[in-house]
Amino acid sequence: MINIYDIILNFSEARVYEFFEWDKKDNIEHIKKIPLFRVTSRVLNDILHKKVEMNQGFLKEIQDKTEIFSKTTEELIEYACLFTDLSRVIAVEFSEKGINLYKSFLLLDEEEELLDIATTLTVITPNYKIKKSMANTKFLTRKEEFIKNYLLKDLKASYTNKNYHKINYMYEECFSYNDKNIEEKYQELVNDINTNFTNKYLNLFQILKLSSKRKVK
Repeated sequence: MINIYDIILNFSEARVYEFFEWDKKDNIEHIKKIPLFRVTSRVLNDILHKKVEMNQGFLKEIQDKTEIFSKTTEELIEYACLFTDLSRVIAVEFSEKGINLYKSFLLLDEEEELLDIATTLTVITPNYKIKKSMANTKFLTRKEEFIKNYLLKDLKASYTNKNYHKINYMYEECFSYNDKNIEEKYQELVNDINTNFTNKYLNLFQILKLSSKRKVK
């Protein structure tokens, strides 16, 4: 373990955003000090993609060792640290029970610097239990999340307002077959957007936006 000083983190619970997706509205933390551990790629992937529970021994090792820059009193994150496998670095905040609640990637230049530092560290194997796997979850970019929510809201509004022509149009843009009723088309679109969001929906969004602009003119 080694302490790292003066880095920027963007802890998130729902998913981890790459640095180029960070937003001004995010909860950006300027970290004064935080411990760094070198682990295997398997351990890093478990911590990043699964819900894990660290043992109490590891929690005691990192307890109150992460400090946040503050103009007033000293601010601490009770259980937090950095992990790296020499390919990536992730920051993790744990609950008092050892559950990995919040995670953050780093700014590119800071990550590169830490990867160089970590080459001198010995690999550790922390003791933890896997509570829930999220390995099959497909993470969307912020732009994709916005488009997904836009299309779902547009679909719901069209269905509620009985704008069946638009639902038919959206369905035909996404699927080659057209032998279903409106209810079936609506449900298939909603289910597919939720579970199989691909480039065809990015294209559909662009088509709908262009169509909307033409109507305004």
